[in-house]
Amino acid sequence: MVIVYGFEDCALSKMYYLLKPVLAKSGQFMKERIRILVGFDGSLQSKKALKEAITIAQHFSGYIKVVNVYKKGKKKEAEATILEAEQSLNQEKVAHDSLLALGSNPAETLVIMAKQENFELIIVGSRGLGRKVSILLGSVSKQVVSNAYCNVLVIKK
Repeated sequence: MVIVYGFEDCALSKMYYLLKPVLAKSGQFMKERIRILVGFDGSLQSKKALKEAITIAQHFSGYIKVVNVYKKGKKKEAEATILEAEQSLNQEKVAHDSLLALGSNPAETLVIMAKQENFELIIVGSRGLGRKVSILLGSVSKQVVSNAYCNVLVIKK
């Protein structure tokens, strides 16, 4: 057996840095399952983040956990939103799980969960609030990038 890096087999060259060394047997790559955490609120950007997570999971034998952090009194909307994400994941036949989390800080929830559950990648959408609003409120994606212990992919377009 020889230790090789899986990025030579990678269809998504931009994701090569996510792969860990893996063992090769008979010239075939043995892909390690990547664990991806996706923040999903039903917005266009979060839908794009989920789509990118699905693409990565399909190429790298991945597992996706979709999280919706909702505020008190918004549980029904959160349930409908997470159901939409689950339907996309079921349709694409990707290993997944989902979670509704009551809280006021989605970024903190994602960062803590990623660390506690050993996720290798967090994917979030960028809302593009604009400079003034972003300075005053901050954004979930900025907070996740600043505080995460793993790689973070922010989907902008």
